[in-house]
Amino acid sequence: MAGLIERSLLAGLGVMMLTRDKVKEFVDKLVEEGEVRPEEAPGIIDKLVDRGKEEREELRKLVRQELDRVTPAPRQDIVELSQKIDELTVRIEELAGKKPAKKQTA
Repeated sequence: MAGLIERSLLAGLGVMMLTRDKVKEFVDKLVEEGEVRPEEAPGIIDKLVDRGKEEREELRKLVRQELDRVTPAPRQDIVELSQKIDELTVRIEELAGKKPAKKQTA
């Protein structure tokens, strides 16, 4: 499930990220308007695309950290912990001299 959430989030954010084609269109427009010299355009495109890749990777790391932090424990871990709690409860009741309580099923 965490993988699906991560992919969905990154896909949504990917729509907002600039592709090389979009960057080229933008820089070409700046060249047409005289804001950028034609010989500078390829370098600017490369810098912007590289910057987008770096930011995308950093975002991916942040998303993964957050998902790792909030992803619940696997069901098997919960079942094993529940069994251990039941065993310890019985043992405590035995040591206290009480008749063990019946396990409640959910």
